[in-house]
Amino acid sequence: MKNTDVDRGYSWVVLIFCGIIYLVIAGGVKSFGVLYTELLEHYEAGAGNTAWISSVCLLLFMGLGPFSNFLGEKYTYRLIMCIGSVLVLIGYTASAFVPRMDMLFLTYGVVAGTGYGLIFAPCTTIISFYFKKRRSLANGLMVSFSGFGSLLFPYMYRFLIDKYGLHGALLIIGAVFFHTCAASLLLRQPPQLLKKKQKTEEELALATPQKIETPEKTQSGCFNEAKKRIFKLDLFYNPKYTVLFCAILFQTANFAGNLVALPGHIQSLGLGKQNIALSVSLLGGSEIVARAFLGWFADLNIMTRTHLFMVCSFVSTIIAFCIPHLPYKEAVLCYAVLMGVFSGSFWSLMGVLMVDCVGLANFSPAFGLLSMASAFSILISQPIIGWLKDATGSWDMSFRFTGLLSALAFLFCLTGPMIERCWCCHQNTGTIIIDDTIQVEEVNGKVEESVLLKERS
Repeated sequence: MKNTDVDRGYSWVVLIFCGIIYLVIAGGVKSFGVLYTELLEHYEAGAGNTAWISSVCLLLFMGLGPFSNFLGEKYTYRLIMCIGSVLVLIGYTASAFVPRMDMLFLTYGVVAGTGYGLIFAPCTTIISFYFKKRRSLANGLMVSFSGFGSLLFPYMYRFLIDKYGLHGALLIIGAVFFHTCAASLLLRQPPQLLKKKQKTEEELALATPQKIETPEKTQSGCFNEAKKRIFKLDLFYNPKYTVLFCAILFQTANFAGNLVALPGHIQSLGLGKQNIALSVSLLGGSEIVARAFLGWFADLNIMTRTHLFMVCSFVSTIIAFCIPHLPYKEAVLCYAVLMGVFSGSFWSLMGVLMVDCVGLANFSPAFGLLSMASAFSILISQPIIGWLKDATGSWDMSFRFTGLLSALAFLFCLTGPMIERCWCCHQNTGTIIIDDTIQVEEVNGKVEESVLLKERS
């Protein structure tokens, strides 16, 4: 592939098939609310304990980001995503035959979650390598595909469960999700990564001594190199990255918590299972428009991407605190729409915000670390939301908890400039450890601010 295939040519083919993959995996995970209410009735294991199944899956879904991105750079994203698709098929197929809920922690949570984890980060990362001028739009379009999944899958889940039962539905869903393997086969490795790998191999070949090294030393060196690339902790010397890292963690926990709280709240109000599916579909439908629009709007540079993220967090806070006082069908359906527009649309900004902070050279490990940390925030938040319901008898405190998470995300961004100034004042030398040339070339004004801060300090 030629270097000119950026913002043009095969870049759009990659975008289309990444969008299809995102439709399946993200849409399927977000539609867990339909399965969640069925599991509550079928196994009667409590809201908090049942929520752990989704939490384990989401932990691996996002927590494997650093590993899957590293493996994708080493062996190609296409191969790793195909392996992930096979694991998703195995996980759902095995889940169709388990007699007890605790076994779903292994089949659905661990096996299918590992498959999701090998697909999600490479699918999200590869897009930013193929787009430059339209990077925000491309990311917005890709993540908006998950809205189509959220719009379609709840009704598909409901139909399959009603016709074939819970276990029969899981068997068919696994077959549907295996289509991600076919879409993955049509992706190409970004030329930047191919050149980087080739350059590294040439440097190693030139630097290799004439004598043959022992296998132990070679393996140790490869392990240390992989560890440094996967856990690139020196990225946290960049204050802007650290602030946005924390803010995105809280907003991710807010969004994931609502995926459990909203279906459970509708069920507790006695509004019927069809309204649970309708709410999840409305959430997905609103995301389709909101994420694509936010990506397009971000490329216009009318507002900074950080300010757009703050708007999403602020509105998410307000609506979360309001919904407990509005126990009506119309109110909860409206909440589902607003949740998709604000609480869910920030996903289209995650990739470009990371590129703004660290540049393309370090984007893969930076996004991987963010993905892994987000997984742990989801792992904690969803069971807490279920336990709050178990303890209080209603979902009101659960919604207030999600509102608090969004408020913390907003406050981190609001105080970000002050934190960056204090950070730089306490450094004797430049702490932004990114290659300045790549930063200036790739993200223009956004990254030039970081370079200037480095020069001043």
